Amino acid sequence: MTTTPNLLIDHIAAAQAQKEVTANTAFDALDKALCQFTSLALADANLALTDAQMLGNMALKFTGSLTAARTITVPARAKFLYVENGTTGGFALSVKTPSGTAVSLGSGERKFLYCNGSDFSVVAEAGVAAPYDVGGSFVGKPSAGTVIMRFPMPRAVRFLSGMALSKGVAATAATAAVSFSLRKNGIEFATMNFAASATNPTFICTATTDFAAGDILTLVAPATPDDTLSDIGFAFAGLRI
Repeated sequence: MTTTPNLLIDHIAAAQAQKEVTANTAFDALDKALCQFTSLALADANLALTDAQMLGNMALKFTGSLTAARTITVPARAKFLYVENGTTGGFALSVKTPSGTAVSLGSGERKFLYCNGSDFSVVAEAGVAAPYDVGGSFVGKPSAGTVIMRFPMPRAVRFLSGMALSKGVAATAATAAVSFSLRKNGIEFATMNFAASATNPTFICTATTDFAAGDILTLVAPATPDDTLSDIGFAFAGLRI
């Protein structure tokens, strides 16, 4: 039996008995392709969708708790598809065909996608968090335990685990490894770490941290200051929530 080229819905054959059965099945398949919503729980792993999951739904919401970014591989079929990243843990989902370019959805983001049979493009998106970056600088060598910055949040902001996209710099490199403390209302949630001889730090943040309007973000110098590290600048990459 032949099928439609994209949704693979069975055609009615010539001189076929009970044509209404095939026709009604086709109507149901088209209805699901245009309207069906399905929620899929991820097992904290990458997932390859079947033809039935891709073609039999208009909207897919992915749930589950993630410990890393995951990839959803979708059959290379021409179709519109609405996708929502409803997972917890603060990690992105990448949606792609087996050989196509991935479209990324951050936690809580929703995107309406079109696959042309080989690759996805974004038609529309919602729930995409706007960037909200907090930065500053300090001239000279900070003393032990100096509060480099005290910033009262004027609106709700989220810092993702790992402090993705955050940056730092020093005009004069550290002699020994030092760690600056990032704190929410006085409690450390991340660190900005300069290795020996480094002028750019790395960041450690084990969990996504949300600030409400009025919460205080502070950056505190190490208890034992470095002899040479000086003239630092920093930009902490956050998201509006």
